[in-house]
Amino acid sequence: MKVRLEKKNRVTTSFIQMEVEGHSLTVHNGKIGKSGVAKSNKHCGTNEKAIKELNEIKQEYLSKKYIEVKVKRPLESDKVYDKAKWHFRGDFPEELDIFQGYVHTGFYLAWIIEKDFFNPENDELLISEVEKVKNRKITGAKFFEENLDGVLLEEDLTQKGNDFTFEYYEKGEFIDDYCESLGGDLPTLYHIEDNWNNYDKLKPILERRFKKWEKSKQPKWWKRK
Repeated sequence: MKVRLEKKNRVTTSFIQMEVEGHSLTVHNGKIGKSGVAKSNKHCGTNEKAIKELNEIKQEYLSKKYIEVKVKRPLESDKVYDKAKWHFRGDFPEELDIFQGYVHTGFYLAWIIEKDFFNPENDELLISEVEKVKNRKITGAKFFEENLDGVLLEEDLTQKGNDFTFEYYEKGEFIDDYCESLGGDLPTLYHIEDNWNNYDKLKPILERRFKKWEKSKQPKWWKRK
């Protein structure tokens, strides 16, 4: 038995996740994308007592305006895929506007939005902004900056969006494709311009990567019924 509750704002999301196995109750709590997740394990004597204690903790957190949510992945996968501010340090060129740190994630996010892999969670304002990206009224980078505070979270994506992003974006293949397709003779990836012309050059590569990934997830012909 697993139960997860969250209390959200834009960037930080507090959570508590509880699991009963036999007579043991394990509790994790912290903030998504932050280090320092607290973990405790209690032997409650019986399965019934463990479930009772879980429900008591659940009611306590519901009274604090936490909301019960579906447990999508193992706890360890709650994560931040990227933050624009990570790119303002180190090798970021001093002559560039810091907005350039949003651009590469913005291109990927525009594709995610076009594929309907972005999850606005019934937020009417966010749904309206998503439509602006689809209609090319704003770029993915602008959306990333103005609506997501430059933070791409696991919770921002659908299940399929997360599955692909974890395999492709998280493991670095996206950046390799991004630099190879748009970098040219530019000094750094941060010099790539945020425009739809560049996005249209990158998009076919993302489509090919996604189709290849989808194909790899299909069962082998001899395993199909």
